[in-house]
Amino acid sequence: RRFENMVEIVLDRDECTSCGNCVEVDDSLFTFDSDDKATMIGSERDDGMEEIEVDDPTKYQEAADKCKGECIEVYD
Repeated sequence: RRFENMVEIVLDRDECTSCGNCVEVDDSLFTFDSDDKATMIGSERDDGMEEIEVDDPTKYQEAADKCKGECIEVYD
């Protein structure tokens, strides 16, 4: 099933607490960078902000809900 509208996901790396909850949700979407901060695989980075557009935000929303640093936002 494909979603009609793409959903924007934003990760503020400055707010990341390196708790690892996002990686536990799905390690094919999130990983740790060399600075031990979360990064979204396939995203574009501008300073400390990462953005990616996806058609199915389910796992990203789950990661946002579990994020202790509240650094992941899902905009639909």
